[in-house]
Amino acid sequence: MIDIDINFVERGTGSITIIFVHGFTCSLSDWSNQMPSLSDRYRCVAVDLPGHGDSAAPREATIETLANSVNHMLDKLALDEVVLIGHSMGCRVISEMARQSRARVRGLVYIDGSIVADENVEAAVSSSIEIIDRVGMRQFLDMFYHDFFAVSTALAIRESIWGRFSSIDIPFAQELWLNMIRWDALQSRSILTSLDVPALVIQSTFLNSDLKRVSLSPGQSSTWVDEVSKAVDGAVVQIIENVGHFPMLEAPEQTNEVIHRFIQKIRGDVPARSANSTTSSRAG
Repeated sequence: MIDIDINFVERGTGSITIIFVHGFTCSLSDWSNQMPSLSDRYRCVAVDLPGHGDSAAPREATIETLANSVNHMLDKLALDEVVLIGHSMGCRVISEMARQSRARVRGLVYIDGSIVADENVEAAVSSSIEIIDRVGMRQFLDMFYHDFFAVSTALAIRESIWGRFSSIDIPFAQELWLNMIRWDALQSRSILTSLDVPALVIQSTFLNSDLKRVSLSPGQSSTWVDEVSKAVDGAVVQIIENVGHFPMLEAPEQTNEVIHRFIQKIRGDVPARSANSTTSSRAG
């Protein structure tokens, strides 16, 4: 196990604990609308991944290291009944956490995930390196951040997310980004097919072939949604329209209700929905 000092916040009580895992270059503050609401029903723990927020940087910037570190934290907290919720890159982290420590995981919630590489790992990595070499990593991140938002995204949310940009460790971010591409190509699909726990996909955007983020329209899907639906038996998909990449911030009430109903189904409180069911709702 890799022992890294991880910053986390904890609220609420319950037999099932929700673990909130943020995305690339983000922090636990992204769950500010989930912790107060869901902690009325569940024990909730939001983490700063290693190298993010107030957590120490790891020796290696890899998805495997981030997942291992959070699993080690859960070991120390003696948490053995958890639902893992990941946003964006955090979707990869929770998949890897489940691969490393399956016994404790009761369910997985993927929020606006993606797959940014096909199975040709060398081509995918070379393409990203070429872009980064051409524009520089900081400019690459600048473009990436500009794509986070929809027209409807509130100014306060935009400013909050942009507020962390100046504090990003650029070399760490570059190393992690390239590892994320390798992980997508080599691990993401095989891990999905190995999952044997309930999964919920909450999706609001997708990345097109130019890595530009586009809000989903009614009836649309994405490579990520299709991969999860195909691989995970009984996966439930909830599309939230008219928001950007952060539905938990932009449509918190809808997001929280979908999560709550999913956990109710895991506990057997409500009837399960049919396999691979898809619903759509609008924000704004």
